[in-house]
Amino acid sequence: MAGSGWPDLILVNGPSSAGKTTLCRALQAKIEQPYLVTGFDDFIFMAAPRYYRGADTGRQDERDGFTTLGVEMVTTSPPGAPLTVVAKFGPVFRRLVESMAPAVRTLVDGGNAVIFDHVLHDRAMYESFCRATAGLDVFAVGVTCPLDILEARERARGDRVLGRVRGLADVVHTFCDYDVTVDTGTTDTGTCAAIVLKALAARSRCV
Repeated sequence: MAGSGWPDLILVNGPSSAGKTTLCRALQAKIEQPYLVTGFDDFIFMAAPRYYRGADTGRQDERDGFTTLGVEMVTTSPPGAPLTVVAKFGPVFRRLVESMAPAVRTLVDGGNAVIFDHVLHDRAMYESFCRATAGLDVFAVGVTCPLDILEARERARGDRVLGRVRGLADVVHTFCDYDVTVDTGTTDTGTCAAIVLKALAARSRCV
């Protein structure tokens, strides 16, 4: 465990393209305690590419029996409306996403403090997280960003299906409360990290 009043687990939750991974690495570099960083994408890319083919590009044009078992990006917006895409998880990927938080718990139980870069897609994923982390000291960070900036980042990066951030923006923050929230659209990474570190330091002094 981290010790000295620092939490066992720092949850960093927010939509795709919000800059969570960059923030997590900035926190890891600044915190003297030996935190590990792992995240949603690390687990997803453990799967064979055939289960998510095309989901890591601007448009998922390839669909077959494997993507049905893995993940398919489904357009939910009507014609003429802003493009909104949601992830439909098949049994292979549902098992995978339900195993993320328990795997992180195993790291913590092994004596490792962890920063978990997560994307809470739905209530089932949130409930899995709650079950897996019961009894742990968890510090939750919400990462927000204006939708127009998220969509611009999504277009620029090219490794996310267009419309995905719009499909997540109204969902990802509906499940849990946060100890601190940062806006990566209006605040640079260094300042966001400083805000989180200040909240962590204040909390550790009170423990």
